[in-house]
This record gives sequence, structure tokens and C-alpha cells, in this order.
Amino acid sequence: SNPEGALTIALLLQGALLTFFSFMGFEDMLNVAEEVKDPERTMPIAMIGAMLLVSTLYIAVSITAVSVVPWQELATAPGPLRAVIERAAPWFPALGFTFITIAAVANTALVNTIMGTRMLYGMARQGLLPKVLGKVHPLRRTPHVAVGVLFVIVAALQFAGDVTQLAGATVLLLLSVFVIVNSALVILKRREGDLPGRFNVPTIIPVLGSAIFLVLILGQVLQSDWRSPAIAASLIVLILMAYATSRRGG
Repeated sequence: SNPEGALTIALLLQGALLTFFSFMGFEDMLNVAEEVKDPERTMPIAMIGAMLLVSTLYIAVSITAVSVVPWQELATAPGPLRAVIERAAPWFPALGFTFITIAAVANTALVNTIMGTRMLYGMARQGLLPKVLGKVHPLRRTPHVAVGVLFVIVAALQFAGDVTQLAGATVLLLLSVFVIVNSALVILKRREGDLPGRFNVPTIIPVLGSAIFLVLILGQVLQSDWRSPAIAASLIVLILMAYATSRRGG
């Protein structure tokens, strides 16, 4: 709450986290890179193009929203977009929001399920996780064991906390992943003998990325209660245990 409208560090971190979270999902495109022709060329174009299109859409929605409803009302509205629709198109049925919400949640869940199972499958095939996760169903040709394991994990997480705590834990895990990815990119760029790809960035970009994500992690930990970091830490421990088990088995 900030009734005086003062700009604080906490608000800046919250806005940065919200912006970061709103752009989540683009990295899921990499999990289908094996099915793309000439991925070294097409994947960077697809990811950057998609981000530009979505950014334009976000800006257009934001401008439209504050043009229809004053930002002071939007800040206190339980459903900002619904408030805009009620003001601009009162004829739109309330049931329509229900279907839109269900479709959005189902789409996100489906994409994350595909991404998660493909990641478990790929890591198992590379010997980074137990080999059983790399099994493929003889008829459907899908990683059914990975799907089942992911379902059990997601079902268990539903009882680990409420939506706010699970969202906070998810943000911490994702920020940690991005710190690792940016740090790995710095190491790869400094490694000798690697052939340059078609799309390269200066080393300063991943360095700044790691620093920014570390600041966001610190801000998220300070602003959330103990349960979100505890859930994230528990999942990291389970991941490390699974990795250690697979390495011993190999």
C-alpha cells in the first residue's frame, strides 16, 4: 500500500518483478527448437519478434486502460481490465471473463507442462536426472514417466501454500535460473575453441543480467514471507538430490 503515491525502492522492485513475470514464457520456445528448421537463425528472430509484438500489445493495453479509467481507480480496482470493459463496453457479459480466465490458465498450464516434461526428458537423456524420466511411451511417443512425475510435483505444491506464496516461490526459482543462465553464458563466451553462433551479444549483457536478477531476488526475499523462499529452497534441494542420485547411478 502506498496512499501518498511516493516512488520507493520497494515499488521499483515490485514493478520490475511484475514486468519480468509478464514476459515469462518466451524461453519455453527453446524447448521446441529441435523441431524448427535452421534454429540458429529462426529462433532468435522468433523470440525477439515475439517480445517486440507482445511489448507493443502491452503498451497499447496500458494506454487504452488509463484512457478509459483513471489510473487512481485502476490501482484500487480488484479487476482492472474488467473495470475498463465495464466502462467501455458494459454490454460485454460477465460470463465472458470466466471463459477468458479459464482459457488463459489452461493455455499457461499446457505450455508449462510441455516445457517441464521436455526438460525432464532431455536432462534424463543427458544423464543429468534418473534415466527413467527419459522413457517414451511405445504408442503415444510421449515422455509419459516425466509427465506423471511432473503431475505429482504440481499436485503436491498445491498443498504447500496459497497462490501468493507459490507465485513468490516460482519467481525466486525463475530468477535463480536466469542468474545461472547468464553466468553460464559469460563462461561460454570466455571459453576458447567454441565456434561463434549467428547471434551473439557482448559479455557485458549477461553480466548485467546476472546482477539485475540478483537484485530482484534480494528484493523478492525481503518483501515476501518466509514460506516462499522455503518452498523455493526445498525444490532446489530436491533437484540437487535427484541430480546426485542420477550421477551415482551413472
